[in-house]
Amino acid sequence: MKKNQFKLIIIVLLCWMATEANAQWAVGAKFGPTWTTADCSHSGRIDETFSPLTGMDAGFFARREFNDWVALRADLSVMLRSHRMDRNLHYLDPVYTEYRNIYAMLPVMGDFSFGGERLRGHLLCGGFAGYWLEAHRNGKTYWMTDYYVYFNDFNEKREFNSEDQRFTAGAVGGIGLSFEATSHEVFFLESLYYYDLVSYHKGYAHLSDPRYLNTLSVSLGFYYKF
Repeated sequence: MKKNQFKLIIIVLLCWMATEANAQWAVGAKFGPTWTTADCSHSGRIDETFSPLTGMDAGFFARREFNDWVALRADLSVMLRSHRMDRNLHYLDPVYTEYRNIYAMLPVMGDFSFGGERLRGHLLCGGFAGYWLEAHRNGKTYWMTDYYVYFNDFNEKREFNSEDQRFTAGAVGGIGLSFEATSHEVFFLESLYYYDLVSYHKGYAHLSDPRYLNTLSVSLGFYYKF
């Protein structure tokens, strides 16, 4: 190994050790509402309109603070990602379905902060992975005869099938505001946007039909610095 390369490795190791020596751990919890929209291809379904519904996000996280303005954070939460589909044909106006999907979510984000000693702003960005735990749906469906259209209410837990993609992943980012009440206790308010890059529908043999969920969350939280 060349002498200059050896010196470079030593310098990198010393910098890493200095960073770790000053790093600080924190653990916390968060809770708040979500709003989810479905981004669909509308293949063969041009009469469907999708709109967001309110859900929730609750979980815990660990935070590693390397200095005053850079930290790394990993969350583990349960998120209700709900949305609604309406049929927009005139004679099917009453027909709709509300989807309530429960996901386990694991976002990992860089946390870049700025501001004063106690009140600070935050920019967060990173990626996430998730797993679809349960699927529920309710609404109003229909059936037709030669002379009439009949409507019927339903409310059911949906079983997963081979067309469902239960694993998801994507990009996440947002902004936040934190208040350091003491040297160890911090309260925060933040908003994050989860952008799916994996379709929750695998499609059919001869038809590509991608469908994505995109979720906006607003959370209140607290974390404790050790």
